[in-house]
Amino acid sequence: MAKIRVALFALVATFVASAGIFTFWPSNEVGSSFTERLNVPLEASSTLESSTRTFDLDLQSGETDFGSARSVSTWGINGAYLGPTLRVNKGEEVLINVANNLAEDTTMHWHGLHAPAEMDGGPHQPIASGKVWSPGWLVDQRASTNWYHPHLHGESAAQVKMGLVGMFIVDDPAEAELRLPSTYGVDDIPVIIHDAPDEVSRGNAVQEAIRSVLQRGRPPAVTLVNGGRETLFEVTSQAVRLRLLNATIDDHLTVSFSDGREFKVIASEGGLLPKPEALTSISLSPGERYEVVVEFEPNDVTRLSLVKTNSDNQEADNDEELVEFRSSDDLADTGSVPTTLSNTEPVEVPSSTRVRNFDMSDVAINGMEMDMMRIDQVVAAGSTEIWSIRNLDRRTLHNFHVHGVSFTVLDIDGREPPAYMATQKDTVLVPPGTEVNLLVEFPNVSNDGWPYMFHCHFLRHEGRGMMGQYLVVNEGASLDPEDHMISTMAGHNH
Repeated sequence: MAKIRVALFALVATFVASAGIFTFWPSNEVGSSFTERLNVPLEASSTLESSTRTFDLDLQSGETDFGSARSVSTWGINGAYLGPTLRVNKGEEVLINVANNLAEDTTMHWHGLHAPAEMDGGPHQPIASGKVWSPGWLVDQRASTNWYHPHLHGESAAQVKMGLVGMFIVDDPAEAELRLPSTYGVDDIPVIIHDAPDEVSRGNAVQEAIRSVLQRGRPPAVTLVNGGRETLFEVTSQAVRLRLLNATIDDHLTVSFSDGREFKVIASEGGLLPKPEALTSISLSPGERYEVVVEFEPNDVTRLSLVKTNSDNQEADNDEELVEFRSSDDLADTGSVPTTLSNTEPVEVPSSTRVRNFDMSDVAINGMEMDMMRIDQVVAAGSTEIWSIRNLDRRTLHNFHVHGVSFTVLDIDGREPPAYMATQKDTVLVPPGTEVNLLVEFPNVSNDGWPYMFHCHFLRHEGRGMMGQYLVVNEGASLDPEDHMISTMAGHNH
């Protein structure tokens, strides 16, 4: 069917082009070809008083020039598009003043941060237009690469696409002692892979009409890195650390380098791996992050290459090369990646560990679509459980993200996962017909009726209902959802 669709597509394109109506394919060329420098988001300014680090974030609308004939409407954080990188140290209290100067409500979720549920920024913490929300908590987790984005119920995909995306890095002394590449913007680079706003991806009205017939109504998204396409990064050191983030709405990505060179995976979402793993490609579903170190020789050139597969399990026709890395003739010696990165203890699962089952199908989990006022699961504070996630669909890709925690991937259809996945994570791909078992460690304190989310991070699925919520209660309390209710403070229906 795909071949028939492509053939028909080409036939129609040839006909209308020969008729002089329009050039069928939009160029999707944002900016020039590997000459404009890769944008490295600024580190957000902050103040530190006692042990509290305070950030001020201004959510605002603006105009952004993507290299086309005109600027397009975008949203940003402390700027017209995208957001700055927040950086905190383990052991600090963080306070973030989020001012919503947009014309509509939103939220701001700290994806990967172990924040209390009432500070998590999920759909129960809306920030009304013109208002300020100021969450704060103690940062008590390992060095890791995280991110922040809106989580307004039903609107996450649209608001993320407009540009409300930023990286959130946690540092700690143990990682600092390893002397990994750590000079931000020089040899430690955020690589936020994301979709351009819809206005950039669209063609003209006739193109859109044909696409609606041949491509199920979805224009192909233009993929950007840090807001640019086909950009250049000038390498000045022998080793560069890339913090890869899949912030796309609907694409499973396979990332590699154009010359097939090897790189070392050093960290997943929850922090450093026990030891580095050498790969030539790595896959990330929406929301996943990995840190990799790639080495360069003098006068070296390679490009970051992507293969995209959407949630319908349709692979893009062509690979995309989005960033060119070009090294100078004199590179700083940054040393080698240590053979041991962390002293993570092997996972042991007691036979008495409680198992919960989550079946994903269409846009429902366990047959139910999201209800803001329904508690789906209740867990005991400080407990550890196995969450067994099954994708019952025969073709559709899903993944599974849990707020407020890290988990360990125990197995994928009974098989041991790759080493870089068998560590602390918060998001995992669940392919069609597959079962993934997770060992989930829950916070040590209850969340007083404020719910955390669990959901598919293919945001179109989440927005249509593939999300649930769980409460953390004091040890010894009932684990029956019928015995609890969502806090009246948290009860906000959209």
